[in-house]
Parts: sequence; structure tokens; C-alpha cells
Amino acid sequence: MTLYEFSKQILDLKKQQKYTQVLQFFKENKNYFQIEEIINNKWLISDIITSLRKTNQSRFIDKFLQDFNIQIDDNMEELILNAYGWCLYDNVKNKIYNKYQIIQILQYPLYLLSKIDTEYSYMIISNILREGLKIAKEHQNQDYKFTDDFCNLFDKNILSLECSSFEINGKITEQASDKEKWYSEKSKALFELKNFQECYNISEEALHIIDNFHNNNNLWFARRIALSKKELGNIEEAINDLKEIYKKKKDWFIQKEIAELYFEINDIDNAFKNAVSAINNKGKLEFKIGLIFLIGKMLKIKNEQDLAYQHFLLVKKIREENQWKIPDELINEINSLNINKEYETKQLIRNLKNYWTSFLPKKEIKQGKIKKILHDNERGKNGFISCDGEEYYFTIPTHINFIDKIQENIKIGFEIIKLPDGKQRAKILKIMD
Repeated sequence: MTLYEFSKQILDLKKQQKYTQVLQFFKENKNYFQIEEIINNKWLISDIITSLRKTNQSRFIDKFLQDFNIQIDDNMEELILNAYGWCLYDNVKNKIYNKYQIIQILQYPLYLLSKIDTEYSYMIISNILREGLKIAKEHQNQDYKFTDDFCNLFDKNILSLECSSFEINGKITEQASDKEKWYSEKSKALFELKNFQECYNISEEALHIIDNFHNNNNLWFARRIALSKKELGNIEEAINDLKEIYKKKKDWFIQKEIAELYFEINDIDNAFKNAVSAINNKGKLEFKIGLIFLIGKMLKIKNEQDLAYQHFLLVKKIREENQWKIPDELINEINSLNINKEYETKQLIRNLKNYWTSFLPKKEIKQGKIKKILHDNERGKNGFISCDGEEYYFTIPTHINFIDKIQENIKIGFEIIKLPDGKQRAKILKIMD
């Protein structure tokens, strides 16, 4: 059998997708040829690597290369490198490599694949990037050192800005581009690793390079820029940046971060104002223990010792109920007040919620009459309310318990809600007797 006949037989079996037979035939006949003859046949080597992959044996790719002394270097044929790249992708996806091996093994092959500069080789790079980032985020406590090292394996300049889409339950959803994903995870890792200047630079770069953002990434980049400024000593700028972010993303933790910065510069009034606004904002209470602790510290400064104690004690109880560590700082704050009152958790929450909501602006409840119902269907009802010669548009969803009583000419109590676009809408609060 000639080398040509040998490689042709393997090619024919591969075309028939008989990958197991390809490997068996190769094993039985390879010794008839010199190793140099085999490794100099790029088509043959590529077919064997592909067959290893198609039979779920990508984990043996490194041993195969070693056995035949195939070097991964600038001289590696593109055909072989691409086939090898897909095996690396499999090994990342199937967690054949640990995190250390991913960084060590992938570094040079990814560099070589990026030099090929074809759509096909880029497809391999893209798939490896996405699978590696999944591994980085698979645990609650993300390994940011691995994330940073993994991102460093890729040339950010070649990553695509093109967004892909997929369908879920009939709805088309667009995914972030590879470049956006890289910048997002890289900047997050840099911030968590306290590389604030580089985090600032990367986040700024992302905002200038990327036009189409997903998952509010433009705001997350802006937030990391603001918080990096704070860590770099520019607190006033950081406060102003966070205020601008809050106009677009009204989350409680943005308000908390503003409060922390005001507290850091000893502006207690503005710190307290933002903190109580944050505590009244939407969000689970157990996620707000840092905020509750901050409010407690400010109340202590204001000499409202009993309220400070209740805030500190609630943080302690929430931590205990979730089996979280109790920080020494918390214990020291509680002990410093010399108060030994006992409270049940529910009682503390009730007391403090009453205290927190006392800072909310009082609702102005108007009285009016349902003038017209426009629609009444499975989504709820909408229409117009008349009050003092004015008309206000309203909507009411089906889960509101008094929706069946919403009929034309019924008297109701309502408040006026201001929408982001400057328009007004009525929110029905109750049926008037």
C-alpha cells in the first residue's frame, strides 16, 4: 500500500463519516510508513484529528501530536491548526482542561489562529472565547484572576463587533458581540482585582469602540469608570458620574454607592438622603445589609443611638439566618452602643420599614371619576379619569383585586405618576365609597 492509497482510504472513510473506522484503519496501517511521511501529509493529519473529534476523543489530541512529534509553531499548516483548534474548543467546553491548563495550552494556538485571519479560524476563536467566559462565571464567586488571564489570551483588536441572534419561545434575542463580551468581562475582572487605572482605561475604550450595547453594558462600563475614579482619588467626579448613571438606571445600589462616597467625604446629610432613598428602592432586604449598616453608622454619628443599634442588630440577624460570617466591625459597632435590647427579626424589620418610609414624600391622593373605558381584556383595563376639569389616562392590570369594580362613572382615588418622557399617567389606588 502506498502512502497515497493509505491517505485516500482514510479520506473516503471520512467522507462517509465513518470516523471510528478511520482511526482503526490508521492504527492498523500507520507502521507501514515513516513518521516523516505521515506528518508531512497535512490532509492525512487533519483527517485523523477531525476523526478524533468526531468520535469524542478530542482529549487525546495532545498525546497524538506528541506521538508524531507534530510541533505547534509558525510552520504548522492552516488545515491542521484549524482541526487542532476545534479539539481545543471541545476540551474547554467539556472541561477536559483545568483553568491552569486552559491558560497554558491555549495561549500559543490562539495566537497562531489569530494570524490566519480567515472567517473559519475566527469561528474557532469566537467559540473558545465564549466557552471560556462561561467557565469563568460558572460559580457564584467568580474567579477574576482566571477571567483576566483568559481574556489576555485574545487579541481584542480582531474580536468581532457583529451580534448574533437566537430564538426563544418565538422571540428573537440578540446576543452581545465577542468584543463587547470581552470588554465586559475584562473590565469587571480588572475592577475586582483592584487594577483601577487599567479598569478605567479599558472601560473608557469600550464606550468609544462599541456602538451596540446589551444588558445595560454601557451603564456598567460607566459605573466601573466612576468607581475607579473614586479609588484613584477623584471622589467628586465619581459622585457626579454615578448621579448621571442613576438617571438612566434607577437601581438601589447606585444610590448606595453615591451615599458611600458622600459619607467618605463626610457629607453626612447627602449621604443619609441617598441611603434612605436606596433602602426604599426596590430590592431584597438581605442584599442591602451593607446599606443598612451604613445607615446605622450615620445614625450613630447623628446620636440616634437606639435607631443605630436596631440597624446594626438587623444586619447581624440577617447574617446569622443566612449563615454568613459576622464581621468584627459589626460586632464592635453593636458593643460600642452599650444597648442590650432584644428584638425579633420581624419586629426589627417592621420598626425600621416604618422609619425608612417616613422619609418618602407623601402621596397626593386625588379623587375623580372613571370617564371612559377604552379596553377591557385579558391584559386589564385602560381609559380616562376626569378630575377638576382635567382628564388623566390610566391603565390597571388584571391582578389588582378591585379591577372588576372599575366601571364608567365609578368614583376612585388616584395619584399622578410622572413618566420618563415627561408625560403623566394616573395610578388608581382605591375605589371611593
